[in-house]
Amino acid sequence: MADTMFDRIELPEPGAMLVPAAAVVLGVNGDETVQDDLTVVWSFILDGKPPQVGVSVGLKSAISHELQVALDLLKKHGEFTLNVPDTSWLEAFDRIDMCAAERADKFAKAGLTRLPSKAVDAPGIAEAPIVLECKVISSHDLPPNRTVFFADVVRTTVQQGVADEHGRLIPASKEFFGMLAGCGEFWTFGKRVGHIGQTKEIDFIRY
Repeated sequence: MADTMFDRIELPEPGAMLVPAAAVVLGVNGDETVQDDLTVVWSFILDGKPPQVGVSVGLKSAISHELQVALDLLKKHGEFTLNVPDTSWLEAFDRIDMCAAERADKFAKAGLTRLPSKAVDAPGIAEAPIVLECKVISSHDLPPNRTVFFADVVRTTVQQGVADEHGRLIPASKEFFGMLAGCGEFWTFGKRVGHIGQTKEIDFIRY
């Protein structure tokens, strides 16, 4: 009898089904008509040392197909924050995602608190367990309607208890969650199943 363990099915259309995808909110300073903006973006790590990240920001909202607010502001200022949520404000996270094209006070709309940054001119979110303050290194237009920004992380702050005295993340300190590309669902992280370097019997790698 043939082994069907590795039988595969081709999906009706290709998708960027890499799981989990980071759930983060980008904060950017505003202009003459809006104080600042929050939006949910695709994000990724470029390097751990030096700490560098990338974000992909769309020209139009994926929901309303109207022009997003964040892209022009990000191009104008070249600085932003990345705010990592936990499930205590999951609904606020989704509310921000669903109003990407609105020129409004999204902190008020989501019931969140502005957190002043020290290294960049961009707002953080006080409720976020982790906040990265970032400065753009370069940007690249990505057809058909996105721009990718590469940035240095110049300052990182965490809520009390989220990292130990050495700055190492404590995963169980908060109920973090990720987005699952392919079904659009939010899932929390489960049990620890291993670590980077386990096959070499080393455990000091963070990134």
